[in-house]
Amino acid sequence: MKDQELQNQIDCFLNETISDTGAKALEERLIDDVEARTHYLNEVGLHASLNRTFSVQKGTVVLPFERSFDPKVIYSLAACLVLFLGFCTYWFFSPPVARITHVVGAYNGNGIAYEEGESINQGGISLSRGLLRLDFSNGARVTLEGPADLEIHDVSRIMLNAGILTANIPESAIGFTVDTEAAHVVDLGTSFGVSVGFEGLTEVCVFDGEVEVSPVGEYGSGNLTQLVREGEAISATINSSIIDSVSFETSQFENAWPVNYGVLQTTGSMRFVSPGPDFHPGNYKDNDHIVVFPEKRGFIAEESIRVDMIDPGEYQKSHYDEKPTLVPRRAMTSYLLQMDAYPEGKNPNRRRGAVGQITFARPIVGVVTEDRLLKESEIVFGIPGVEYPSARTIEPRPEGDKREGFDKLILTADRHSLILELRENPGHLDQVRVLVEAQ
Repeated sequence: MKDQELQNQIDCFLNETISDTGAKALEERLIDDVEARTHYLNEVGLHASLNRTFSVQKGTVVLPFERSFDPKVIYSLAACLVLFLGFCTYWFFSPPVARITHVVGAYNGNGIAYEEGESINQGGISLSRGLLRLDFSNGARVTLEGPADLEIHDVSRIMLNAGILTANIPESAIGFTVDTEAAHVVDLGTSFGVSVGFEGLTEVCVFDGEVEVSPVGEYGSGNLTQLVREGEAISATINSSIIDSVSFETSQFENAWPVNYGVLQTTGSMRFVSPGPDFHPGNYKDNDHIVVFPEKRGFIAEESIRVDMIDPGEYQKSHYDEKPTLVPRRAMTSYLLQMDAYPEGKNPNRRRGAVGQITFARPIVGVVTEDRLLKESEIVFGIPGVEYPSARTIEPRPEGDKREGFDKLILTADRHSLILELRENPGHLDQVRVLVEAQ
């Protein structure tokens, strides 16, 4: 380890010539730097070994039981032992700052793939491409989209140097801080996105709740702190005391945000809606996409829930009394998928269609699609304050019918993906509620 200042401090300590100021500086360095501690332990061990080897008096070799140890060496060894035991205790018994829980094509700067389950402590994360979700030990969830450069300071503070992240912060982690070169963002119990682009331009978009944003550096001041609420967005630049309000636009976060909610991938004509002030199904008519709305997360129903299907395969209609039920006291997360067609173009009444697939990190435990069951389940899983529409049952192909134009819904064998083919006339809509096992 080539660090001349550290080596000089260790040499002075072992030779008993170190000053009080130098001793304090060495102690602080050893507490904060793992490599410095390792080097210190090696040097002290070597020093003690040399003392034992060359402990001789003129003409007489000092036998082991005759040696008188230098009190300074004993103190050094004791200090090393305390540091080593403290380090081991921290390493083995303290939880990591965060863990990688979801990975979607994520590679570091050296082209090495990240893996789910990896423990993350203080330090830098370089993401050349892909998506990476970090679950912090205090409950905070942060998804990083590459290319990105992130520094983790501790369980409550990170710094985004470049790239895009989205964060979902529960009550247990209120005060979670995201720093950039231009802004200091403090969570007040919310969901938000932060991007750092060209020349450090920082944009903050609040999906839910509110955050405090203030400029940093010589311009930073508590008097310049701005409260940013749900449905609002700001931008900040390096070396500026001005925080500008900008239009609420979530498109740049639509790749990272779904991973926060446990959606690993969507393919085909799928569109994931980020939370915001217009966050309810009636505001999203779309002739080209199946729109995905996250509903309640980790919800535990007190009563059994009747659903349309629980087993892999293609959905077929069945009688209400034949529907399977999910047992109560099971934690689930709910997602609503819909296609809400509207008149458009030269042929406004033309039937619309969309095909897509959505893959979840956790297994799908139930799918609801018939109107009666959608009404029953929305009482439990629906977004509070939202009035859901009626007459939304999908129409699968009847057995033996060879006509075109029917809906299709397939639950894959691993129960992690749902394949949809929805067709609807303008003025009508199809909806599917997907219940996924919660962690």
